[in-house]
Amino acid sequence: YLPTEQYQTLEYQEAVVDSIKEKWLTYSRGNKFHAMFATSSIPEAVKYYQLFKERMPELKVTALFDPTIDNEGQKSLDKEDGVVDILRDYNNMFNQNYTIPTYSNFRKDVSQRLAHKSPYLNPKTDEQIDLLIVVNQMLTGFDSKWVNTLYIDKMLVYEHLIQAISRTNRIYNNVEKPFGIIKYFRRPHTMKRNIEEAVKTYSGDI
Repeated sequence: YLPTEQYQTLEYQEAVVDSIKEKWLTYSRGNKFHAMFATSSIPEAVKYYQLFKERMPELKVTALFDPTIDNEGQKSLDKEDGVVDILRDYNNMFNQNYTIPTYSNFRKDVSQRLAHKSPYLNPKTDEQIDLLIVVNQMLTGFDSKWVNTLYIDKMLVYEHLIQAISRTNRIYNNVEKPFGIIKYFRRPHTMKRNIEEAVKTYSGDI
C-alpha cells in the first residue's frame, strides 16, 4: 500500500548501493564471481550506474538496456546521454570502440565477458565485468556459472521472477558456488510473497 516515490529518491538509491558495497567482497568471493543488478526503469539504471561509479569506483560496472531513443522529453535525453556515457566508459575500461550504431556488438561483448566465453575464457581481472546493471535484458536466456549474485530493485511476479532468479542457478562447484544469491530491496514483504507464490505455482508445495 506504500507509494513508489520513495524508491526514486537519492537517499534510497544511495542506501541500496551502500548495502551492496558492504557485502561485495563476501558475495563475490573476492571479485572472483560477477553480479547483475535489475532496476525497474532505464532512468533508474542510468542513475544507479552513476552512483556505482561514484561510490564503488574500484568495480568494473556497465549497464545494458534497449538503446532506442524515442526523443520524448527529458527522460529520453537522459537515456541517450546515459548510453553515450556507458559506452565511452566501457571503451576506456576495455580498450574497445563501441558506439550506439554498434550497440548489438557491445551487448555481445558484455555477454561473452560475463559468461567467460571466447575470447574471455580465462579473463584477467582487468578484462572482467564485476557488475552488470539491466532493466529487462539478460534476465532471460542468459546463463553463466560466473554470475553468482542477482540484486533486484524492481517488482517481479510468477514466470518473470522465476526466470530472473534463475540467472544465478548454474553451479560453479560445491565450495565456492554451491548456490546463487538473490537480494531484493524494493517492497521486501511483497517480494517475499511473490517468490513464495511463484515457487508454489511452478514447483508445487515442496
